[in-house]
Amino acid sequence: MFPSPSQEIAQYCHNNILLLPDGLHGFAAARAVMVNGASGVFHKLIRDDMRGIEFFTNAPCLAYVVQGRERFHDPEGAETVVTAGDMLLMPRHMHMVSDFRNADGPLEAWLFFFNDAVVAEYLQATSPRAVAAAPRSRTARFAGSACLKAYVEALPRVYGAVAAPPVLVKAKLVELLMLLHLQDRQDQLHGFLVSQNAGHARRNIRQVMREQALADLTVADYARLSGRSLSSFQRDFKREFGESPSVWLRRVRLERAHEMVTTSGVSITEIAQHTGYADTSHFIKAYKAHYAATPKQTRQRLS
Repeated sequence: MFPSPSQEIAQYCHNNILLLPDGLHGFAAARAVMVNGASGVFHKLIRDDMRGIEFFTNAPCLAYVVQGRERFHDPEGAETVVTAGDMLLMPRHMHMVSDFRNADGPLEAWLFFFNDAVVAEYLQATSPRAVAAAPRSRTARFAGSACLKAYVEALPRVYGAVAAPPVLVKAKLVELLMLLHLQDRQDQLHGFLVSQNAGHARRNIRQVMREQALADLTVADYARLSGRSLSSFQRDFKREFGESPSVWLRRVRLERAHEMVTTSGVSITEIAQHTGYADTSHFIKAYKAHYAATPKQTRQRLS
C-alpha cells in the first residue's frame, strides 16, 4: 500500500513499512528527479525529527547525505551513522530503520536505486584491482569526494525540469557508480555489487509473512518484499500455504484481532490498525462477517 500525496513519511511509517523506491512517490519530503522502473534518483529534504522509520529496499540503494546526520540500524541492531558528504550503500531486500533528529538543522539527501541492468553494465566495464573479499557487513559506507559532490550538486540544475528517458537514467546511474569506483581503492563497491548479483535469490515466503503479516500492505507489496512478480508470488504462496494470499491474510489478521478483542482492553480502532486495517469500519465489517458479531458485541458477550 503506497502513501497518499498528502501524507508525510513519519505519518505513513507509523503503521507501515516504506517500500523503496516505489513508496517514495507521493511524499512532499521526497521528489523523484529521474526514474525508470526500479532505477531512479530521488531527492529528500526533512526538517522535523523522524524516528524509527522502517523501510525495505527492493533494489540496491545508495544514500548520499548533503546536510544533516542520519542513523541507520539493521535487523541485528548494528548502527551506521552517515554525515554530510558520506554515502551508504544498501543491498536489495534489506530491512532497515532510519533515525533523524533535527538538532543541527534539516536532513537533505539523495537516494539512488540501481536495477540489474545498471549493475551489470558497471560490472562489465570494471574489474577489481585486487581479489575482492566478501563484504564484512550487509551495507557499505563510503567517504565523500570533490567529484561526487560536484556530481550531486549538478543534478537539480541539469535535470530538475527534464523528463529523462530510460537511457539517460541508466547512463547517469552508471556514471555515479564509475565515479565511486575510481576512488574506491579497497574495491568495496565492486565486491558489494558482485555479491548482489550472486545473491539475487527470492526471499522465503513463510519468513516474509511471519515478519509482516499484520502490516498494512497489499498482496502486491508482499510480492515485492519477497522479490517476486505478483503472479509468481501468488503461485508460490498457494503452493506453500494451500490458499490464496488474500484469503490467508484476511484469516490471520482476523484471528489476531479476535485474540486482542477477547483478551485485552485495547480500543477497536487500535486493534484495527494493529492488524493491518487502515479503516476501522472496514475492519468491523470484516470481523462481523467472519465471527457473526461485531468486536463490541463479542466483548459484551464475555462481560
